[in-house]
Amino acid sequence: MVIDDLIHLRDYAGLHPAFEVVADFIERHQLSSLPDGRLELEGTGGYANVQTLAGKTEAEAVLETHRKMIDIQVPLSMDEAIGYAPIGSLPSAEYDEARDIAFHDGRPDEFLKVRMGTFAIFFPQDAHAPGVFKGEGRKIVFKLPVLDEINQNIIHQP
Repeated sequence: MVIDDLIHLRDYAGLHPAFEVVADFIERHQLSSLPDGRLELEGTGGYANVQTLAGKTEAEAVLETHRKMIDIQVPLSMDEAIGYAPIGSLPSAEYDEARDIAFHDGRPDEFLKVRMGTFAIFFPQDAHAPGVFKGEGRKIVFKLPVLDEINQNIIHQP
């Protein structure tokens, strides 16, 4: 898991080559004016999902993980708290392969503040419980495919 300012996203390109594409996308678009919906990230196998969401409380937030995709979450209109726990500390969860998601019982170890102007990267080993804020908010989530040669040591639960 990584949290940093958007201006530093390109610094993480060594972790995944598509991070450069995401950084370029962010520089070329006025993110707050993008309509809700899915936008393909050409040449990456990934996409961006712009969302308007109702905020949750910490108690309502549910830990989730993905096996095939890496999330880069960027709040657009609010500061967001996102719960975090390493997948190895959680009980097994049923994985929905078609949706690439598992919802985990258990609570986050902590809630991390992801402010406007920052991003959070969640890899498959990072259980995250997004959406903790008050009222309605907008965010963009970039979904990038896991590359086996880069993410060889990711823990997958059965």
